[in-house]
Amino acid sequence: MVQYIVIRKNAESSNSAENNTYGICACRFCDGLLEIIKCIYNISDNVTWLKALADKLNRNDADPIHLCDIIEDELYNVKTM
Repeated sequence: MVQYIVIRKNAESSNSAENNTYGICACRFCDGLLEIIKCIYNISDNVTWLKALADKLNRNDADPIHLCDIIEDELYNVKTM
């Protein structure tokens, strides 16, 4: 079963939380190993929104092949609201 988690990439120039960007990773835990299936980095600095999106992906058992399209659609929806 694929699980979606939020990932953080710290800014290289500063340790400030303001410079963090977040993404989503599709992964699977199998036989004691964490298998990374697909990661999309630098989606947003809004970790709350991304956690909600990861929860939505998990609830709907989204296929990782569609992850880029889903993120693109969600970003479009946020911009048009």
